[in-house]
Amino acid sequence: MKKMMILLLFSTSIVHAELKTLDSQALREVEGQAGADLSLKFSLNHTSTYQFDDGVGGVCDKTANSNTGLGYCHLGLSVNKRFVSSRVQGANTFWDVPESDPTLANPARKLWLVFKGIQGTVDIQKLGLDGVDLVYKNDGGIDQIKPSMQLSLDASMPILIRNFGFNALAIEQDDFTSYIDSNGKVVEGSASTPPTSGYGYLKATTYNATNAPTSLYDQGKETGFVGMRMNGNLAIQGKIMMFGCDSSHPRC
Repeated sequence: MKKMMILLLFSTSIVHAELKTLDSQALREVEGQAGADLSLKFSLNHTSTYQFDDGVGGVCDKTANSNTGLGYCHLGLSVNKRFVSSRVQGANTFWDVPESDPTLANPARKLWLVFKGIQGTVDIQKLGLDGVDLVYKNDGGIDQIKPSMQLSLDASMPILIRNFGFNALAIEQDDFTSYIDSNGKVVEGSASTPPTSGYGYLKATTYNATNAPTSLYDQGKETGFVGMRMNGNLAIQGKIMMFGCDSSHPRC
């Protein structure tokens, strides 16, 4: 029995702990590491050499018909109440009549603004992260010190931007009709059977020898207009300080 009591007391003394709140003065007295230098690299749909990854087996494989194809490297935006309804001319049906309020009785096709070939690499070579004292004067002209977190950038190590942008911009439409119900919600297809394919933002048609505006350049590329590609080095010198705000600081 005595041995069991000794073991119990010993165990209790080990796990006992207490958390205390630290005010600004106590935090200033805590010593630790000066900070850290971070390197961040963001890459989307790119190979290791910063090229659009649309080759065989790539994430945007232009020969694939699965969820690794060109259509899954798009960004589609659907603007509110932008639809087109149909008109018949001779033996042909054209979907090009603007429509803003399609109903269940008269559905229409939804339009999409599609950014095709979204890609880019942004390499932040050095981002400083430090804990520093922020010194300022309060309304009474007395120096105040606040602990703060500082983010800093060095112009000698610029942010590298490689092939950032998109290949083409296009306006596409769904292959199925939709309508706006009594609650203002867009119902795609029909309420009972939503479509599983035919969405405009997934369309990835490419130029060939017959429809390319400039055959040597556009063949094999996605149809559309206006592309954007950004390359460069962005040199920034400066720092951002973040701290707890109270009434003693003039900007709080």
